[in-house]
Amino acid sequence: MDRLAWRSWYAVGLLGALFIIAAVDRLILGLLVEPLQQDLHIDDTQMSLLMGAAFAIFYAIVGLPLGRLADSANRKRLIVVSALVWGACTLGSGLANRFWLLCALRFGVAVGEAALTPASISMIADLFPPQTRGRATSIYVALGTFGATGAYIVGALAVDVARSLHVVLPVVGALRPWQLVFMAVGAPAVMLAALLALTLREPARESPPAASAALTFAWLKPPYLTVFLVFVAAAIGQVIVYGLGGWGPTYLIRQFHWDAGAAGIAIGAGSMAAGVTGVLAAPALAERWMRRGRTDAPMLVVAAGLLAGTPLVVLCGLASGVWGFLGFFTAGMVFIMGAGSIPYVCIHWAVPARLRGEVLAASLLGGALTSLTLGPTAVVLAGRLFHGAGASELGRGIALVAAVCGPLGAACAMALRQPLTRLIEAHGENMIGGEFHATRPDAGVAPALRPRAEESA
Repeated sequence: MDRLAWRSWYAVGLLGALFIIAAVDRLILGLLVEPLQQDLHIDDTQMSLLMGAAFAIFYAIVGLPLGRLADSANRKRLIVVSALVWGACTLGSGLANRFWLLCALRFGVAVGEAALTPASISMIADLFPPQTRGRATSIYVALGTFGATGAYIVGALAVDVARSLHVVLPVVGALRPWQLVFMAVGAPAVMLAALLALTLREPARESPPAASAALTFAWLKPPYLTVFLVFVAAAIGQVIVYGLGGWGPTYLIRQFHWDAGAAGIAIGAGSMAAGVTGVLAAPALAERWMRRGRTDAPMLVVAAGLLAGTPLVVLCGLASGVWGFLGFFTAGMVFIMGAGSIPYVCIHWAVPARLRGEVLAASLLGGALTSLTLGPTAVVLAGRLFHGAGASELGRGIALVAAVCGPLGAACAMALRQPLTRLIEAHGENMIGGEFHATRPDAGVAPALRPRAEESA
């Protein structure tokens, strides 16, 4: 591997590390439900809003202009500033003493994180040749999944350490364990931002940057509206992930009487193994099918993943024993989280470089408003349909949400199969090496996806 390739993979590793921290800072609330409810007098509905809507709405509001900046401005600086903002807001969350203050700081975390993925994927596209961009992107997404699933392990360890510490700050006074956890997970974002600023270069763009930072709204018009809808379709399935991930530790605590540390480690270990496996395997499977001429492979993989994972999550929510819960949880997440990774690699296959940042930001907006806003709250509201079930309300809510969202997301994915196929064939890039053989008479392989003769020689 030459020096340039090492620099490119170093950039993926560093950007992926930031993605890990972003996921931890976003999801750490799931492990702090009980202490936050006790100290800030927050009920389940307010807690679900903090985990979902308070983040997703502001993530959506600022995501579009920041995504457009990723197409036109210096992406390295954009990422550095973003990481400093969300790191500072996570640190500040440890000092919140009211629901509204914690909610405002969650807004700040959302604002900071909104620029990370559009700018990072834009940079990755300019760091790698077309044939390896899909692999590099899937590794970046897998690292984010590692952080999202590892948030509970990190949080559990931080909780255990925080319980043994006695920290007193001037004016503030003695800090509670949950306050120390926020500070412990917020600090790495600031440190990684400094490392990125000092060691990473802004890569040359494959095509000239957008002449203006004004929004084009290309994602609201054909043909790129299809990509936006692909993210929304996958996000319907990811409602299951955010609902189960957000309330899984609390369910273990309430239903099976585990302590917070053990619950966090169990949920984190299971979802980490499942998520990373699914996120790496699903794009690889789609690419393999595409090499064989199935340009409709991405949506087939999304639909298959959601349909395979749904019954496993339903069984998870209805399991009477803790090991049944954890076993079905892990198995279901392999398929559902794998399905959720496909839209990220579709960006490279279907969208030109000059529009990737804005289209991706808009698509993440649609995905966040669907999965992150609905997931945690949907489980609570669905569980209330089984009023009187006690601690098992959450489990039944998880099962009902999965039973509805899994098939619905799969149906939407299949409805988008032909539109996305046409877009990839018409606008796709030479993302995948190897020979292509169309297997459907109405879906010949896109010329842009075929290796040029001189490259194959």
